[in-house]
Amino acid sequence: MNSRQDTDMTTGLSSELAIINLLDDLVSVVDDSYHYRAVSKGYTNFFGCKQSDIVGKHVAQVHGTENFEQHIKEGLDKALAGEDVHLQFWRPNHDGDLRFLDSKHTPYSGPLTEGKGIVVVARDVTELIRSQDALEKEKSLLNTVINAVPDIIFVKDLKGTYQLCNTSFEEFLGISSEQIIGKTDNELMSEASAQYIAAQDKRVTNSHTPQRCDEWVTYKDGRERLLDMYKLPLIDKQQALSGLLGIGRNVTFERETEQKQLMAALMFETTPDPCLIVSGEGQIISSNAAAKNQFSRQLNDTQAKIRFSDIFYSPGKSLRTIKEMLEKDDCWQGEICTTDHSTFMATINAVHEATGRLTKYVVIIRNEHSRHQLTEALMAKAYHDSLTGLPNRLLFQSRLESAITRSERQFRKIAVLFIDLNKFKPVNDQFGHTAGDQVLIDIAQRLQENFRATDTLARIGGDEFVALIDIEHRDTAAVVADKIVHSLSQPFHIDNNEINVGASIGISIFPSDAGSADDLLQKADEAMYKAKRDPRLSYAYYTKE
Repeated sequence: MNSRQDTDMTTGLSSELAIINLLDDLVSVVDDSYHYRAVSKGYTNFFGCKQSDIVGKHVAQVHGTENFEQHIKEGLDKALAGEDVHLQFWRPNHDGDLRFLDSKHTPYSGPLTEGKGIVVVARDVTELIRSQDALEKEKSLLNTVINAVPDIIFVKDLKGTYQLCNTSFEEFLGISSEQIIGKTDNELMSEASAQYIAAQDKRVTNSHTPQRCDEWVTYKDGRERLLDMYKLPLIDKQQALSGLLGIGRNVTFERETEQKQLMAALMFETTPDPCLIVSGEGQIISSNAAAKNQFSRQLNDTQAKIRFSDIFYSPGKSLRTIKEMLEKDDCWQGEICTTDHSTFMATINAVHEATGRLTKYVVIIRNEHSRHQLTEALMAKAYHDSLTGLPNRLLFQSRLESAITRSERQFRKIAVLFIDLNKFKPVNDQFGHTAGDQVLIDIAQRLQENFRATDTLARIGGDEFVALIDIEHRDTAAVVADKIVHSLSQPFHIDNNEINVGASIGISIFPSDAGSADDLLQKADEAMYKAKRDPRLSYAYYTKE
C-alpha cells in the first residue's frame, strides 16, 4: 500500500469516526472478533461512559459474558454472515431506567474494521412504545365502555357499510360483529327498511347536523322493531365528512307498554263497573266515571282527602281496613257495604312495586255477584278447549307472542312442538266419536305429564296439539319430543279394547327459524309433515329446503 492509499484510508477512517461520534442514536461498529471499533455519542450517553471505556474492548467485556452469549452473539453472527438483523428489546440505561430499543444489525466492510464487521444502529423508541401502549389501553377502555352501554352503537362509512358496532348491537341483531362489519342495511334487513334508513342517514350526512327520529325496522327473519335513533355526522381532522355514528335504543317494548297503559287507562275510565284506586294508606286517589256516578254523594271534588273506610266497610263482627282484608292474600273478593247500608260485590287487588313494596289497591265494585261468575265462565270457554280443558289456539297464540317478546328481551330460545296424532281416525270409525273423545282426553292427560308447569300445551284441532317450551339448547326440544313419542307409544284402553296411536312431531326454534308467532307455528307444522312423510322419523326439526 503506497502513501496515498494510506492517506485516503486515514481520511476515510477519520470521516466515519467523526460522523458516528455526532449521532444521537446508539451506533456501534463491531469487527468479526466481536471487538468495538467505534461508538456514537448516543451510545456513550445511553450507557453513561466514555468512548475509551468501550472502543477496543470485546462486547462480552462491556455487556457481560452471559448476556453476550445468550442475547447478543447470535445477532452479530447473522450480520457477519451477510444478513440484515432487526431486533427489539428492553435494556436499562446507565440510570437503571428500562428503555425500549429498536435495533438493526447491518454487515459492514470499511476502514473501521480490518475485514468483515457489523454496524449496529439502535434507536430509543421508549416514548413511542409507551404512547402506543397508552393508546391501546385507551382504545381498550373505550371499547369496554362502548360494549357496556345498553344502547346500540354503530359507525357507518359514507357508503352505508358498517365499520364498528358494540355488543348491544350484536345482541339486537342476533349475529356477531364479524357478520355485521362490512355489510350494509340491504344485507341485514328488508328492502323497504333499508331504503327508509338510507333516507334518514342521508338527512344527517347532507345537513352535517345530528338528527333524532323513530325508525321502524323489519329484519330478514321477519322481526319488526322500533328504534329511538340519534345519528350524527363524523368529521375528520381535515373537516371532511367521513361517516355516520348511530346511537339507538330498542323502544318497541316501551312503546307497547305505553300503549297498554293508555288502553288500561281507557278501560278504567270506560268500564261500566265502578273502579277506585286506593293508596297503601287507604286514601282514595282516583276513581272512574262509573264510580263518580254510582257514589256521587260520597265522591265529591275533595275525594283526594277521602279514605276508603269513610265510604265502605266489610260486613262482619268488626270493621276491617283494606290492609286487614288482604292480610292473607293479594286479592280479596266479597261483599262490601256503604255507610248508607247498600251492599255490593267487590274485588280488591294489591299492587306492588318490583321491589315488593305495596303501593296501592285497585277496587272493582259490581252490583251482581253472578256477573263475575259469568265473566269467568265466558273467559274459560273462550280460551280453553271444551273437551280436554287444555288451552285452545287463541290462548296458545297469545302465550306464544308473549314468550317471543320475553325471549327477545332476555336473549333466550323457545321451541314450538307441533304434535299430530297417527292412526287416530280409525278409532272414531271403529268405536265411535264418544270413545274417540275419551281417547283424546286420555292423550291430553298423558301429554301433560311430559311438560313443566311453565310450558304451554294446547289442543288446536281434532287430533292436533301444540306445545311451547323454554329451552337453553336446541337439543332440549328433541329430548321432550322423544318423551312424548315414548309416552304415546303405550296402548290406550276402551271397553277392554287395546288402542294404539302414535304421533308425528315437528319442531321449530325461535329465533333461528322464525321471528313471529304465526311463522313459528307454520314452520313447526311443515316440520311435522316432514316427519310424517318419512317412516323412519317420529319427529323432525324445521329446515330450509
